[in-house]
Amino acid sequence: MPTLTLYHNPLMEDASLLSTIFSFVSVFYGLLVPLLVLQAVALLFIPSLMKPGAQPSGVGAAIFSYLMESVGILLMTVGALPTVISVLAGVELSGTTYFTLLVLFAAGGLLFLWHDNRVREIEDASRAVPATIFMYMFKIMGFLIVFLWVLSLFTTLMQGIPTEQGWWILPLVMIVYGTLLTWCTHAETRSGTQSVFRSITTSSSSARKTKKAPLRKRASSSKGRKR
Repeated sequence: MPTLTLYHNPLMEDASLLSTIFSFVSVFYGLLVPLLVLQAVALLFIPSLMKPGAQPSGVGAAIFSYLMESVGILLMTVGALPTVISVLAGVELSGTTYFTLLVLFAAGGLLFLWHDNRVREIEDASRAVPATIFMYMFKIMGFLIVFLWVLSLFTTLMQGIPTEQGWWILPLVMIVYGTLLTWCTHAETRSGTQSVFRSITTSSSSARKTKKAPLRKRASSSKGRKR
């Protein structure tokens, strides 16, 4: 009895792959996402350049650095929160999962510290507006996280204490995380306190100014001697 042999046609797979890549949805989001990012960056440029002394190159570098810092904070959050919740809940994850979460947290921390070091080298006028937007964005996020989870916890307790074991772990972790974000981005007050994120930058800039001050004094003293 003759058998039917099916031949593998790579052209059909290539055609299906190309049709998947260049489908309407892929092309739509492939064009929409860069345009939205470009529009957001342009909207950040407009108020930043209105600051006296701001330079376009410095503003662009500041926006890029703060965006990368935001990605770093997001990676650290993704790596830390599941680990803390699993430890408090007594749920054992696999070694591969723990290692993946550790890599994500380490990558986010390195990305944040790297770009935080780069943003210190930018002049104050160019990074003033992006830094303020960066601070208040995470301040709003922390406040909303605390408010929504406290409200969720309150409505849950209004219906009675749940019988499920460890029901309080996720709300508690999220409330602590939101409080941490809000505390790290608290605004400056008259007493001189400032946000934790901004204190790193201001301390480095003040250190550079103090180093440059003796040079100016020496230059002025040398001019007086020449006269």
